[in-house]
Amino acid sequence: MTTLWQETFAALRHRNFRLFFSGQAVSLLGSWMQSVALSWLVLVLTNSALHLGLVGALQTLPTLLFSFWGGVVADRSNKHRLLFITQGGLMLVALVLGLLVAWDKINIYLLCGLVFLAGLAFAFDIPVRQAFIVELVGKEDLPNAIALNSTLFNGTRVLGPALAGLLIAWVGMANCFLFNAVSFLAVLLALAGMRLPPPEPRPSLSFGDALRELRQFLREHQEVKLILALLTLVAVLGHPFYVILPILARDVLGAGPQGFGMLMAASGLGAFCGGLTLARRLRRRPPMPSFLWGIAIFLAGLLGLSLCRHYYVALFFIFLVGVGTVQQLSTGNSLLQLNAPDTLRGRIMSLFGLIIIGSMPLGSLLYGTAAHYLGAGPSLSLGGLVAGAGAGFILLRYPHLKKLDFGGLRATASEKLSLGE
Repeated sequence: MTTLWQETFAALRHRNFRLFFSGQAVSLLGSWMQSVALSWLVLVLTNSALHLGLVGALQTLPTLLFSFWGGVVADRSNKHRLLFITQGGLMLVALVLGLLVAWDKINIYLLCGLVFLAGLAFAFDIPVRQAFIVELVGKEDLPNAIALNSTLFNGTRVLGPALAGLLIAWVGMANCFLFNAVSFLAVLLALAGMRLPPPEPRPSLSFGDALRELRQFLREHQEVKLILALLTLVAVLGHPFYVILPILARDVLGAGPQGFGMLMAASGLGAFCGGLTLARRLRRRPPMPSFLWGIAIFLAGLLGLSLCRHYYVALFFIFLVGVGTVQQLSTGNSLLQLNAPDTLRGRIMSLFGLIIIGSMPLGSLLYGTAAHYLGAGPSLSLGGLVAGAGAGFILLRYPHLKKLDFGGLRATASEKLSLGE
């Protein structure tokens, strides 16, 4: 009989995924430490909500511009080899940033340039890394692997931001960036230790042909388009709240860098708890309730946070934000991947990255501008209410969407053999 542990961590039975998961655990800890330090660095350099929005936009603008190219490259190239390039580039940017902060040579212009370079590496890394997971676990365990990966991605926010807050207060911000640079070695070593079959040859596609294939697929699959629309609403009007969270923490809740780090950690704790629950649920139950409840919980937490004036109550609401985030993103990712053919998976994941990350420039600028004129709390309220109204309209207009399920979950014998089972 399958135990609770085996159901929750089913994807870890694959050796290559265990390596990938372990490397990501170290690297993501460093990434979240850098994320907190970066926001606080912008605040120290400029003391401006507009600059927080600008830096947030520059982090994600390359995804908006180049994500589809990343998906095309993922569909016709060796994803394993590409990940060495993207992860190595991110390591180099973190190292340079850490050294400039340590030597007190950083300014807002250099910071903006380095943030844009990191975003350029992410634009190719996101679709490649997401489409690579199915090669590690196969289709049957893909929803579980995505849920575990999302749990890890968000769960490291429990420790990473808390450590970052302590490091900033005790020894300065430079160490957060330098630790992140070193942490990428774990991913590179994990990739080097994988045993993978030779990649199948893929036909070379022009940009125009690749775009036409994707358009044709979306034209014939309305449900996939609607999932993308729901993700877009929440991504533009909800997710960028992080760019004004330092202002909310300092000016509304009266928190310093440690308190800001704990807010980020509370969100990560919520994501960790929600992700572990989701990893098991997706193996037993239909996915759409998890997806829709994830959106509802996220928006409820965001509205509660926007109205909150007490720090410890805010920790509860941002915990709900974390639960909702991982539920909607993990389930949405799985729905997209398992309702798309293998030859289009990279491009579908480029759209996922474009929505979740590439839409952040618009969302960041909207939140930064709104916070400048309205304040942090009213900006969050407005974003949450508009996103909720849009999602409700889509579900009322297309009620059949609630029945969407995973497709093609059965792994073939040859697929299991290639995964070393």
